[in-house]
Amino acid sequence: MKKSPLFVLLIALLCSSLSHTAYAHALWIESSSTTAPKNTVQTVKVFYGEYEHGTKDLVKDWYSDVKALELYVQHPNGQSTRLETHVADDHLTASFTPEHDGLYLIHTTHAAGELGGKTKYVFSAFLPIVVGESDLMITNPKEIDLLAFVAPRQNRLNQPVDIYLLDKGNIPEATNVTVISAEGWAKTFKTDADGKVSFPALWKGMYVVETSKYQPQEGVWNEKAHTHVWQSATTIFHVD
Repeated sequence: MKKSPLFVLLIALLCSSLSHTAYAHALWIESSSTTAPKNTVQTVKVFYGEYEHGTKDLVKDWYSDVKALELYVQHPNGQSTRLETHVADDHLTASFTPEHDGLYLIHTTHAAGELGGKTKYVFSAFLPIVVGESDLMITNPKEIDLLAFVAPRQNRLNQPVDIYLLDKGNIPEATNVTVISAEGWAKTFKTDADGKVSFPALWKGMYVVETSKYQPQEGVWNEKAHTHVWQSATTIFHVD
């Protein structure tokens, strides 16, 4: 059956709308602090929405099967173990008890089951938590492709905050990084030759860091062909 130009246009608009919806949203992981005492239960929350606009989607409305993500904690020895997640209204929650000093990294990477048009969407989020003494260095977990990292330390107003990016464990070429404050302020920076962005924090509160990459990559995902892959990566930090 020959399809009318109007029908083709409607399908194109639908795919465009779906792609935009997935692209505009991101996962991020929150905790009340990025420092913690040893042998004390730590609770973290995973949200999906648009932090810049104060939007946190109800879990039942998360894109595709994103709510089926797997959450891990990487221990100071570099080993990762899976955390059990529980559904609340607008987030997933999980907990763990750090037993050793050092740097812990809560992380998730999830490829959505559905394509957006011809694009495969991959959502990543990370949260570093330091316990006791730590050199604040991170070992890139093998499960992670694109990583945004801010060393968990006491950040102060108008003092520089350093953000680092890794792509498959390597320093990427100049990449855009967007920093979003709880006040709704957002600014995009470009990484330097060391994969680093440094800027002064202007407000107190929690900040979300977001970066992404979009590249041509042909393949089949859940029996459907895609031509591109988009991946986002987020992390948070607090300013006192």
